[in-house]
Amino acid sequence: MRIALYREMTMNAFRTHLAFRAEVLLFLFGQLFKIFVQVYIWHALFGDSGQLASQAGSISIQEMITYVVISSVISVFATNDVIFKVSSKVSSGEIAMDLIKPMSFRSVVFCQTFGTNMYRMLFELVPLVIVSLLFFHVQLPSLASGIAFLILVFNGLILNFLITYTIGLIAFWYILIWQINTVLNGLIRLFSGAFIPIWFFSDSLVQFSYFLPFRLIYYEPISVYLGKVTGWQELLAIVLQQVAWIVGFLLLQRWMWSKAVRRLVAQGG
Repeated sequence: MRIALYREMTMNAFRTHLAFRAEVLLFLFGQLFKIFVQVYIWHALFGDSGQLASQAGSISIQEMITYVVISSVISVFATNDVIFKVSSKVSSGEIAMDLIKPMSFRSVVFCQTFGTNMYRMLFELVPLVIVSLLFFHVQLPSLASGIAFLILVFNGLILNFLITYTIGLIAFWYILIWQINTVLNGLIRLFSGAFIPIWFFSDSLVQFSYFLPFRLIYYEPISVYLGKVTGWQELLAIVLQQVAWIVGFLLLQRWMWSKAVRRLVAQGG
């Protein structure tokens, strides 16, 4: 019964996005344009040598192109509107309807996000991968690196959802949180390695990035994909860090939710 409810909630989100097919072409064009711009920028930075020194050793231009493409692939799923969705439900009062549903509010938001990701996988990710393979000759990982990469990406996307969902709960106290969303997006873009790999950061920025969870969404999975992380101990350490952050945000959002519901009831919402 509960599984059927989750499935229907997910499919409703999937069907809703089918009505906005023009967004597919716009998003796909935007992603491809971003990849082309980044590729040519890195070509200019690498110059004729085709190699750059970094904290991960010598990086070739082909590895950097692969990094750009894989980062764009991950962003198809990592880019979500969870913060806006939660804020909108709170400000419009729709949250009251979600509270009477036979499933948790977090599950409602997760199913809606998962339905959106299913849509993006079929209509945005597949064309993006095909075009990237044809034009950029993306390097393929070894079997072991590929499996480890998928595990890390899955954990990273769960972590990304919990981060955005937890931030979204702030809307129960401050209705308009677009400023917080803007700051969060800036931090993720810089310290996740989505645009500039952390191996090109200064020592101080590298140390600071290790106190944040964002690198576990982009940088670490892509590093494994490219074979920059080869030892099982290093890989296990990354997985344990992801699990620790996931558990931490699960506990934090549960605590915030208990406070938020009492605040909503006290206000008569």
